[in-house]
Amino acid sequence: MPTVWGWLLLLACVVGISVLGIANVHPFLACERPNDSDVFIIEGWVPDYVLDQGLVPFKEGHCRLIIATGGPLKVGAELARYKTYAGLTAARLLKMGFRDEQIVAVPHEAVDKDRTHAAALEVGRWLEKHPDVKRANLVTRGPHARRSYVSFKRILPAGFELGVCTVPSREYDPKRWWASSEGFRTVVSEAIAYAYVLVAGPR
Repeated sequence: MPTVWGWLLLLACVVGISVLGIANVHPFLACERPNDSDVFIIEGWVPDYVLDQGLVPFKEGHCRLIIATGGPLKVGAELARYKTYAGLTAARLLKMGFRDEQIVAVPHEAVDKDRTHAAALEVGRWLEKHPDVKRANLVTRGPHARRSYVSFKRILPAGFELGVCTVPSREYDPKRWWASSEGFRTVVSEAIAYAYVLVAGPR
């Protein structure tokens, strides 16, 4: 059995590993791996500030195509002009000043789970019909980035070069995500979801 000092050393190691994990889990999940493509895939559920920060800098001459994804609206679809997040985001982009020929909406059908996978499937089918598009950047928010990247990478055509551009969440401080309920809930749920995608997610 360890001595008292041995137990204290073991406890210090556990605490140290836990602190390092807390400090590093958010940057791990909110990964940033952009390439120099002028094609962007935007997840349609993201808030407006993600479009502003993730796409507006490329509006003038640096953006050939934006592929907007997303399934049916969760609330109020029967009252809305746009029925899917893909269509709604395409309209948001037009309002922001992007040209119609720069935007394509690629919606997916309603699913109970694995919505990111469903979006990736539809984008993959679209890319098969447009083989001239060989690389793109996935634009998303915060710690959802790594899960989205893995899900899309699995589905998109072999040899397709996918980068990821991550816009930090405004709902909490990414450096102190554990200090707010929104940050804690988001990071923990994304970590669990990422583990699920790796182990048992659809392929």
